[in-house]
Amino acid sequence: MSTHSIAEPQFRDLFEEDFAAAIILTDSDALTLGFKDFDPSSVLNIDNIGSQEALDKRKNIAVSALPLTFELNDDDAFRQRMTLRFSALRIEDQILDVPDSHTKYVLGAFTGYEQEIKFSDHWTFETGIGAHLQYLHSDYDFRSPTSKYFQSYFDGKIVNTSAWAASLQPKVGFNYHEDKPWGEVKFKSTFNYFSGIGWGKANDGDVGTPEGWYWSNEAKLFYDVTDWGRSVQTIYTSIRRVDIGGDTLGMLGSPHYYEGTIGWLMTPPFQIQFVDNIGIGLSINYGSDLKGGSIVLFFNQD
Repeated sequence: MSTHSIAEPQFRDLFEEDFAAAIILTDSDALTLGFKDFDPSSVLNIDNIGSQEALDKRKNIAVSALPLTFELNDDDAFRQRMTLRFSALRIEDQILDVPDSHTKYVLGAFTGYEQEIKFSDHWTFETGIGAHLQYLHSDYDFRSPTSKYFQSYFDGKIVNTSAWAASLQPKVGFNYHEDKPWGEVKFKSTFNYFSGIGWGKANDGDVGTPEGWYWSNEAKLFYDVTDWGRSVQTIYTSIRRVDIGGDTLGMLGSPHYYEGTIGWLMTPPFQIQFVDNIGIGLSINYGSDLKGGSIVLFFNQD
Protein backbone atom coordinates (compact mmCIF):
# COMPACT_ATOMS: atom_id res chain seq x y z
CA MET A 1 0.00 0.00 0.00
CA SER A 2 1.07 3.53 -0.69
CA THR A 3 2.10 5.57 2.32
CA HIS A 4 0.83 8.73 0.61
CA SER A 5 -2.75 9.87 1.13
CA ILE A 6 -2.60 12.95 -1.06
CA ALA A 7 -3.06 12.78 -4.84
CA GLU A 8 -0.07 13.76 -6.95
CA PRO A 9 -1.05 16.20 -9.75
CA GLN A 10 1.88 15.10 -11.94
CA PHE A 11 0.45 11.56 -12.12
CA ARG A 12 -2.88 12.77 -13.51
CA ASP A 13 -1.49 13.14 -17.05
CA LEU A 14 -0.44 9.48 -17.14
CA PHE A 15 -3.99 8.24 -16.67
CA GLU A 16 -5.44 10.81 -19.07
CA GLU A 17 -3.01 9.62 -21.77
CA ASP A 18 -3.84 5.96 -21.13
CA PHE A 19 -7.59 6.49 -21.48
CA ALA A 20 -7.13 8.71 -24.56
CA ALA A 21 -4.75 6.20 -26.15
CA ALA A 22 -7.29 3.41 -25.69
CA ILE A 23 -9.95 5.43 -27.51
CA ILE A 24 -7.86 6.02 -30.63
CA LEU A 25 -6.05 2.66 -30.61
CA THR A 26 -9.33 0.72 -30.58
CA ASP A 27 -10.96 2.81 -33.36
CA SER A 28 -10.14 1.13 -36.68
CA ASP A 29 -11.11 4.33 -38.50
CA ALA A 30 -8.16 6.06 -36.82
CA LEU A 31 -5.40 3.48 -36.38
CA THR A 32 -4.73 -0.07 -37.56
CA LEU A 33 -2.82 -2.53 -35.38
CA GLY A 34 -2.50 -6.20 -36.26
CA PHE A 35 -1.53 -9.52 -34.73
CA LYS A 36 1.95 -9.66 -36.29
CA ASP A 37 4.22 -6.62 -36.47
CA PHE A 38 7.33 -6.05 -38.61
CA ASP A 39 9.72 -3.29 -39.69
CA PRO A 40 8.90 -2.33 -43.32
CA SER A 41 12.33 -0.71 -43.72
CA SER A 42 14.03 -4.10 -43.51
CA VAL A 43 11.44 -5.92 -45.64
CA LEU A 44 10.97 -3.32 -48.40
CA ASN A 45 14.50 -1.87 -48.23
CA ILE A 46 13.09 1.66 -47.81
CA ASP A 47 14.52 3.90 -45.09
CA ASN A 48 12.52 5.61 -42.33
CA ILE A 49 9.24 3.72 -42.79
CA GLY A 50 9.90 1.88 -39.54
CA SER A 51 12.52 1.44 -36.84
CA GLN A 52 13.48 -1.13 -34.25
CA GLU A 53 12.37 1.22 -31.47
CA ALA A 54 8.93 1.66 -33.04
CA LEU A 55 8.69 -2.10 -33.70
CA ASP A 56 9.44 -2.85 -30.05
CA LYS A 57 6.76 -0.38 -28.99
CA ARG A 58 4.20 -1.94 -31.35
CA LYS A 59 5.00 -5.40 -30.02
CA ASN A 60 4.25 -4.16 -26.51
CA ILE A 61 0.69 -3.23 -27.51
CA ALA A 62 -2.14 -5.69 -28.12
CA VAL A 63 -5.58 -4.52 -29.22
CA SER A 64 -8.82 -6.44 -29.62
CA ALA A 65 -12.07 -4.78 -30.71
CA LEU A 66 -15.50 -6.08 -31.67
CA PRO A 67 -17.53 -3.45 -33.60
CA LEU A 68 -21.25 -3.97 -34.20
CA THR A 69 -23.63 -1.80 -36.25
CA PHE A 70 -27.42 -1.85 -36.19
CA GLU A 71 -29.28 -0.07 -39.00
CA LEU A 72 -32.38 1.68 -37.67
CA ASN A 73 -34.10 2.40 -40.99
CA ASP A 74 -33.95 1.69 -44.74
CA ASP A 75 -34.11 5.28 -45.98
CA ASP A 76 -31.08 5.99 -48.21
CA ALA A 77 -31.70 9.76 -47.97
CA PHE A 78 -31.59 9.77 -44.16
CA ARG A 79 -29.88 6.75 -42.61
CA GLN A 80 -29.80 6.15 -38.88
CA ARG A 81 -27.84 3.51 -37.00
CA MET A 82 -26.65 2.44 -33.59
CA THR A 83 -23.06 1.33 -33.00
CA LEU A 84 -21.51 -0.83 -30.30
CA ARG A 85 -17.84 -1.59 -29.73
CA PHE A 86 -16.25 -3.73 -27.07
CA SER A 87 -12.48 -3.44 -26.77
CA ALA A 88 -9.46 -4.56 -24.80
CA LEU A 89 -6.03 -2.90 -24.82
CA ARG A 90 -2.92 -4.42 -23.23
CA ILE A 91 0.31 -2.42 -22.90
CA GLU A 92 3.65 -3.72 -21.68
CA ASP A 93 4.72 -0.39 -20.22
CA GLN A 94 7.99 1.20 -19.08
CA ILE A 95 9.70 -0.16 -15.99
CA LEU A 96 11.94 1.42 -13.37
CA ASP A 97 14.65 -1.22 -13.68
CA VAL A 98 15.19 -4.78 -14.92
CA PRO A 99 13.95 -7.39 -14.13
CA ASP A 100 10.72 -5.54 -13.28
CA SER A 101 7.59 -5.95 -15.40
CA HIS A 102 4.58 -3.69 -15.89
CA THR A 103 1.37 -4.52 -17.75
CA LYS A 104 -1.61 -2.21 -18.13
CA TYR A 105 -5.07 -3.20 -19.32
CA VAL A 106 -7.80 -0.88 -20.55
CA LEU A 107 -11.21 -2.49 -21.14
CA GLY A 108 -13.79 -0.40 -22.95
CA ALA A 109 -17.41 -0.35 -24.05
CA PHE A 110 -18.71 2.22 -26.53
CA THR A 111 -22.23 2.91 -27.74
CA GLY A 112 -23.26 5.58 -30.19
CA TYR A 113 -25.92 6.95 -32.51
CA GLU A 114 -25.08 8.08 -36.06
CA GLN A 115 -27.03 9.58 -38.95
CA GLU A 116 -26.20 10.22 -42.59
CA ILE A 117 -28.00 12.82 -44.68
CA LYS A 118 -27.68 12.41 -48.44
CA PHE A 119 -27.36 15.72 -50.28
CA SER A 120 -26.19 14.52 -53.73
CA ASP A 121 -25.87 11.29 -55.70
CA HIS A 122 -22.61 10.37 -54.04
CA TRP A 123 -22.14 12.60 -50.98
CA THR A 124 -23.59 12.35 -47.48
CA PHE A 125 -23.19 14.46 -44.35
CA GLU A 126 -22.63 12.43 -41.17
CA THR A 127 -23.07 13.31 -37.52
CA GLY A 128 -23.04 11.20 -34.40
CA ILE A 129 -22.50 11.07 -30.68
CA GLY A 130 -21.35 8.23 -28.45
CA ALA A 131 -20.27 7.38 -24.93
CA HIS A 132 -17.23 5.45 -23.66
CA LEU A 133 -16.95 3.57 -20.37
CA GLN A 134 -13.39 2.45 -19.64
CA TYR A 135 -11.69 0.47 -16.90
CA LEU A 136 -7.91 0.58 -16.40
CA HIS A 137 -5.89 -1.85 -14.31
CA SER A 138 -2.13 -1.83 -13.67
CA ASP A 139 0.07 -4.78 -12.64
CA TYR A 140 3.65 -3.91 -11.64
CA ASP A 141 6.11 -6.49 -10.32
CA PHE A 142 8.79 -4.82 -8.19
CA ARG A 143 11.84 -7.10 -8.40
CA SER A 144 14.97 -4.96 -8.59
CA PRO A 145 16.56 -3.27 -5.54
CA THR A 146 16.19 0.11 -7.28
CA SER A 147 12.46 -0.22 -7.88
CA LYS A 148 11.82 -1.58 -4.39
CA TYR A 149 13.34 1.62 -3.02
CA PHE A 150 10.56 3.61 -4.77
CA GLN A 151 7.82 1.03 -4.24
CA SER A 152 6.18 2.79 -1.30
CA TYR A 153 5.83 5.96 -3.40
CA PHE A 154 4.38 4.41 -6.59
CA ASP A 155 2.63 1.25 -5.41
CA GLY A 156 -1.14 1.69 -5.21
CA LYS A 157 -0.93 5.21 -6.62
CA ILE A 158 0.08 4.81 -10.28
CA VAL A 159 0.81 1.07 -10.42
CA ASN A 160 -0.95 -1.97 -8.95
CA THR A 161 -4.15 0.01 -8.93
CA SER A 162 -7.24 0.72 -11.04
CA ALA A 163 -9.26 3.60 -12.44
CA TRP A 164 -12.39 4.34 -14.46
CA ALA A 165 -13.29 6.93 -17.08
CA ALA A 166 -16.49 7.96 -18.86
CA SER A 167 -16.31 10.12 -21.98
CA LEU A 168 -18.65 11.63 -24.55
CA GLN A 169 -17.54 11.61 -28.19
CA PRO A 170 -19.35 13.66 -30.85
CA LYS A 171 -18.35 13.30 -34.50
CA VAL A 172 -19.03 15.07 -37.78
CA GLY A 173 -17.92 14.30 -41.30
CA PHE A 174 -18.54 13.83 -45.03
CA ASN A 175 -18.71 10.58 -46.97
CA TYR A 176 -18.38 9.89 -50.71
CA HIS A 177 -19.55 6.61 -52.22
CA GLU A 178 -19.68 5.54 -55.87
CA ASP A 179 -20.51 2.11 -57.21
CA LYS A 180 -18.44 0.89 -60.13
CA PRO A 181 -18.90 -2.14 -62.42
CA TRP A 182 -15.89 -3.68 -60.70
CA GLY A 183 -16.58 -2.59 -57.11
CA GLU A 184 -16.75 0.59 -55.01
CA VAL A 185 -14.88 3.85 -54.40
CA LYS A 186 -15.22 5.60 -51.05
CA PHE A 187 -13.84 8.72 -49.37
CA LYS A 188 -14.41 9.58 -45.75
CA SER A 189 -13.50 12.67 -43.73
CA THR A 190 -14.43 12.48 -40.05
CA PHE A 191 -13.64 14.71 -37.08
CA ASN A 192 -13.96 13.15 -33.60
CA TYR A 193 -13.70 14.94 -30.26
CA PHE A 194 -13.93 13.32 -26.84
CA SER A 195 -13.98 14.63 -23.30
CA GLY A 196 -14.54 12.76 -20.07
CA ILE A 197 -14.09 12.38 -16.34
CA GLY A 198 -12.09 9.83 -14.38
CA TRP A 199 -12.33 8.27 -10.94
CA GLY A 200 -11.15 5.25 -8.98
CA LYS A 201 -8.50 4.04 -6.55
CA ALA A 202 -5.50 5.27 -8.56
CA ASN A 203 -3.77 8.45 -7.37
CA ASP A 204 -6.34 8.76 -4.57
CA GLY A 205 -9.10 9.30 -7.10
CA ASP A 206 -7.42 12.10 -9.05
CA VAL A 207 -7.08 10.43 -12.48
CA GLY A 208 -7.85 13.51 -14.54
CA THR A 209 -10.21 14.32 -17.38
CA PRO A 210 -9.20 12.64 -20.67
CA GLU A 211 -9.70 14.93 -23.65
CA GLY A 212 -8.57 14.83 -27.25
CA TRP A 213 -9.51 14.85 -30.90
CA TYR A 214 -8.61 13.16 -34.17
CA TRP A 215 -9.44 14.01 -37.77
CA SER A 216 -9.24 11.18 -40.29
CA ASN A 217 -9.25 11.60 -44.09
CA GLU A 218 -9.35 8.30 -45.94
CA ALA A 219 -9.78 7.06 -49.52
CA LYS A 220 -10.85 3.43 -50.06
CA LEU A 221 -11.15 1.16 -53.08
CA PHE A 222 -12.97 -2.20 -53.19
CA TYR A 223 -12.24 -4.33 -56.27
CA ASP A 224 -14.49 -7.39 -56.60
CA VAL A 225 -12.40 -10.24 -57.95
CA THR A 226 -14.90 -13.08 -58.12
CA ASP A 227 -18.15 -14.44 -56.73
CA TRP A 228 -18.39 -17.89 -55.16
CA GLY A 229 -22.14 -18.15 -54.86
CA ARG A 230 -23.16 -15.66 -52.17
CA SER A 231 -19.53 -15.10 -51.15
CA VAL A 232 -17.84 -12.12 -52.84
CA GLN A 233 -14.02 -12.02 -52.93
CA THR A 234 -12.71 -8.44 -52.84
CA ILE A 235 -9.33 -6.72 -52.92
CA TYR A 236 -9.40 -3.83 -50.46
CA THR A 237 -6.99 -0.87 -50.45
CA SER A 238 -6.98 2.35 -48.47
CA ILE A 239 -4.78 5.32 -47.65
CA ARG A 240 -5.42 7.88 -44.95
CA ARG A 241 -3.99 10.76 -42.98
CA VAL A 242 -4.91 11.26 -39.34
CA ASP A 243 -4.36 14.51 -37.43
CA ILE A 244 -4.54 14.30 -33.64
CA GLY A 245 -4.43 16.54 -30.60
CA GLY A 246 -4.93 16.62 -26.84
CA ASP A 247 -4.09 13.64 -24.68
CA THR A 248 -3.83 11.33 -27.72
CA LEU A 249 -0.40 12.82 -28.48
CA GLY A 250 1.12 11.01 -25.49
CA MET A 251 1.02 7.56 -27.09
CA LEU A 252 1.47 8.45 -30.77
CA GLY A 253 4.07 11.20 -30.34
CA SER A 254 3.16 13.15 -33.48
CA PRO A 255 0.40 15.61 -34.49
CA HIS A 256 -0.29 13.56 -37.63
CA TYR A 257 0.55 10.28 -39.35
CA TYR A 258 -0.29 8.26 -42.49
CA GLU A 259 -1.52 4.72 -43.05
CA GLY A 260 -1.73 2.52 -46.11
CA THR A 261 -3.58 -0.80 -46.16
CA ILE A 262 -4.15 -3.60 -48.66
CA GLY A 263 -6.09 -6.77 -48.02
CA TRP A 264 -8.44 -9.52 -49.12
CA LEU A 265 -12.08 -9.50 -47.98
CA MET A 266 -14.70 -12.21 -48.19
CA THR A 267 -18.41 -12.05 -47.47
CA PRO A 268 -19.63 -15.22 -45.70
CA PRO A 269 -20.98 -17.94 -48.05
CA PHE A 270 -24.18 -17.93 -45.98
CA GLN A 271 -25.87 -15.15 -44.07
CA ILE A 272 -24.50 -14.54 -40.58
CA GLN A 273 -26.13 -11.89 -38.43
CA PHE A 274 -23.86 -8.89 -37.70
CA VAL A 275 -21.11 -10.19 -40.04
CA ASP A 276 -20.69 -8.30 -43.33
CA ASN A 277 -17.23 -9.54 -44.23
CA ILE A 278 -13.99 -10.94 -42.87
CA GLY A 279 -10.47 -10.81 -44.29
CA ILE A 280 -6.74 -10.47 -43.88
CA GLY A 281 -4.32 -7.78 -45.03
CA LEU A 282 -1.22 -5.69 -44.55
CA SER A 283 -1.11 -2.20 -43.02
CA ILE A 284 1.80 0.27 -42.81
CA ASN A 285 1.86 3.29 -40.49
CA TYR A 286 4.24 6.20 -41.12
CA GLY A 287 4.87 9.32 -39.07
CA SER A 288 3.91 8.26 -35.54
CA ASP A 289 5.84 6.63 -32.70
CA LEU A 290 4.06 3.42 -33.75
CA LYS A 291 5.29 3.54 -37.33
CA GLY A 292 5.76 0.16 -38.91
CA GLY A 293 3.82 -2.68 -40.48
CA SER A 294 1.24 -5.19 -39.28
CA ILE A 295 -0.59 -8.21 -40.59
CA VAL A 296 -4.24 -7.40 -39.92
CA LEU A 297 -7.47 -9.36 -39.56
CA PHE A 298 -10.52 -7.49 -40.91
CA PHE A 299 -14.03 -7.72 -39.49
CA ASN A 300 -16.95 -5.77 -40.97
CA GLN A 301 -14.66 -3.59 -43.08
CA ASP A 302 -16.61 -0.88 -44.92
